Amino acid sequence: MTIRATIATHLTAAALSGVMLAGAPTAFAQGTAQDPALQQVVDDSEQVAPLGEKAVISAGHADLGPLYVDGQMQLMVRDDSIAPPVWRHLEDVVFDVSDAAQQTLPEGNEFDFTGAKGGDTVWVVPQNEVQGVPWLGWNTQSPKVVDTTDHGVNLEFGGHEGEGDFSLFLQSGGFSQPQQLWNSRLAGNQPMWVELNTHTHANWVFTKPGVHLIGARVVVKDKDGVEHTNEQVLRFAVGDGTDPQQAAQATFKGPWRSADGDVGEQTDAEKRNSSVLWVLGGLALVVAVVGLAGAALMRRARATRDEALTEMGGDA
Repeated sequence: MTIRATIATHLTAAALSGVMLAGAPTAFAQGTAQDPALQQVVDDSEQVAPLGEKAVISAGHADLGPLYVDGQMQLMVRDDSIAPPVWRHLEDVVFDVSDAAQQTLPEGNEFDFTGAKGGDTVWVVPQNEVQGVPWLGWNTQSPKVVDTTDHGVNLEFGGHEGEGDFSLFLQSGGFSQPQQLWNSRLAGNQPMWVELNTHTHANWVFTKPGVHLIGARVVVKDKDGVEHTNEQVLRFAVGDGTDPQQAAQATFKGPWRSADGDVGEQTDAEKRNSSVLWVLGGLALVVAVVGLAGAALMRRARATRDEALTEMGGDA
């Protein structure tokens, strides 16, 4: 089975618009979900599990999302793998990603941004639901969040700790190119803007098994202009040989990424692109200087010619 065959065949948003950030993936504005599989209603009366109630999610649907608990905005997970769904504190949850999540990258360089090469095996929490694998997305559908928030929500990448690389991306299927959201190989907090009352799923890719910790930050500005921020750690036990208890006990060491953080490194392709930009910029500067110098010489020659003609006219 290849990643191309099982990754998304649909995109959750009616439209995606992005702004390319220097040294970072595209940040997307995600519109209203249209896929019937993603239609859901989030109710204000849904239960919130008490802090300390542990849970391992090894299959089924779950969403990250902002929720107000006792007047405080928190990033939590809506566990829809059980009925009725329950909101859980992320520090109490482990996503158990077994070898059922293994996929093979297709040949070529389309997915090199993941840190793996064509033909390599990776572990994917997929954009489309796969039996025996957690189906993790995010939503901004909590009624209080919708009612009190100004426009939308920012989800930011706080960092990755674990063996190998981590990436999060969307792909609409067919011949569409993967659209990166978060990548442990790139610097910065890589914010993505999420519209209110939306529900989205993407591909969470790990190149190596083991315990993986992912920092996630939610930033919400309410209609009074007050900004609410909350940081949480997502815990993944990747591969059949990884004990979820290890992930539950692991500590995120940080530091947390910021907008101008220096965490991450450029790939060879990005370094080449940067070099090309510097070369093109240098050439443009040289052309501009030569152009200015040429224009000055032409003006001087024209002035000399006019002066000579004036003198000739005076002698006549």
